[in-house]
Amino acid sequence: MFERFTPQSRAVVRAAARAAAAFEHDRVHSGHLLFAIITEGGAVGRALAGLGLDEPSLRAELHGARVLSRGGREVDTDALAAIGVDYEAIRAAADERFGAGVLGLTMVRKAPRRSWWRRRPRARGRRFSAEARRALERAVRLAATRGEADVTPLHLLLGMLADRFSLAAGIIVRRGTSLEQVRLAAAVADDADPGARS
Repeated sequence: MFERFTPQSRAVVRAAARAAAAFEHDRVHSGHLLFAIITEGGAVGRALAGLGLDEPSLRAELHGARVLSRGGREVDTDALAAIGVDYEAIRAAADERFGAGVLGLTMVRKAPRRSWWRRRPRARGRRFSAEARRALERAVRLAATRGEADVTPLHLLLGMLADRFSLAAGIIVRRGTSLEQVRLAAAVADDADPGARS
């Protein structure tokens, strides 16, 4: 799949994996991809920074991020807290009434540590969450349907924002920007940047 990615898009994917490692998250999520577009995405990243989605604000969002995963679907507990839902209280009540682990959600904040006798060879780099993989697949399909040979940072961004419930979309909305503003600003910046496709 990555053979169609421009060098800039490949840099974004590598930067997302580095960001996940830096924040000690065990998987690369769409929030990490958004952060990487800001830092490595050229004109598209600069356009997002102009909308208030700059590196320091996204770093703060990701630093405290608590992401839960259930069956390939991520749940952003910070987003739930923003609308008044206390996930910890709900989980504790469900565990008390129905038994421990009944919700089936697992925390993916930090990579688990393995004892020395159970260590397996580590896969190269961080694995992508189901949400991030779907975003990358949508980016490739979007480029193909537009008749464009290469996948650019704009395609990556649009692939993420196609799911309005993604972690990246939640971060954007919490920062006070609409998804449509982001799409429009990124498209204008991409059209004005001839180097994005090389």
